Amino acid sequence: MNMGVDKNVENCRIKLRYPDGIELEIEGPKDFVIEQKKELICEIRPETNKKTAEKPQKLEDSLGKIIDFKENIPYIKIRLTELDTKMAILIILTAFKKLQNINSVTAITLSRALKLSGYQPKRIDREIAPLIKDKTLIARGTKRTREYAVTEKGLTKSAVKIFNIDQNISKNR
Repeated sequence: MNMGVDKNVENCRIKLRYPDGIELEIEGPKDFVIEQKKELICEIRPETNKKTAEKPQKLEDSLGKIIDFKENIPYIKIRLTELDTKMAILIILTAFKKLQNINSVTAITLSRALKLSGYQPKRIDREIAPLIKDKTLIARGTKRTREYAVTEKGLTKSAVKIFNIDQNISKNR
């Protein structure tokens, strides 16, 4: 069976791994991936708690647990060793987009947010270059007018990390 793929539709991919060895990978449009993930989790884990099945986890709620604001600039308030600068950039840009409805952020504002979060990169543009190359972020402008925005692919990556951090925080309490 040969299915045509629309090149204009951005595909998402998610990989699910369980401690008991089950591993699944889903690829396709965002809505399809989310729907399939929910169905598979219900089939694999029927003993899942009814409360968690009824109440889906919201990105904004999870972001609220790890993000704080200073002078309207979101920063990561929890120090995590597994969080590198690139992922911190993604999480901060996601916070701007989801919590403040700001789609693109200037390089100077992003630099302030990183410094408030405890990261001290010498050159943000060098940290961001691989993210732009793999289409996780997009950049507009030059020098002082440079702005960065997170793409759907970047939102997906950061959302997975944010939910994992939120689960780890909940387990440790």
